[in-house]
Amino acid sequence: MPDRAVTRGRLIAIGVMLVAIVAVLPWVYRSGGTAGADHVTAKVERDHGAAVADARADERRGATSTATIAARTARADDMTDQLVRQTIQELRDAITDVPPAVAGDPLPPAPVDGLRDRLNASIARADRAAEPAGAAE
Repeated sequence: MPDRAVTRGRLIAIGVMLVAIVAVLPWVYRSGGTAGADHVTAKVERDHGAAVADARADERRGATSTATIAARTARADDMTDQLVRQTIQELRDAITDVPPAVAGDPLPPAPVDGLRDRLNASIARADRAAEPAGAAE
C-alpha cells in the first residue's frame, strides 16, 4: 500500500498542478496581450511623435521659403516702381526741356532719343528674362 499512497499523492499533486496551470493560463494570456498592446501603443506614439516633428520641420522650412519669396517679390516690386517713376520723370523732363514754339511754327522735336533707347533696352531685357519662363510652359 505504501506504493499506492505515493502514487495517489503524486496524482493529487499532478492534479493540483494541472488545475493551477489551467487557472493561470487565462491570466498569462491576458497579461501578455496587455503587455503586447502597451508595446505596440508606445511604438505607435513614438512613430507619431517623429512624424509630427518632421511635419513641423517641413512647415517651418516652407514658411521660411515663403518669407524669402515674399521678400524677393517685394524688393522686385519696389525696384519696378522706382524704375517706372524714374522713367515717367525722365519723360516729363524731356517734355519740359522742349523750348516753347513761336506761334505758327511747327513744334521742334523733343530730345527723347536717349530715353527711347533706355526704354527699348529695358523692354529687351524683360523679354530675355521672360524667355526661360515661357520655355518651361
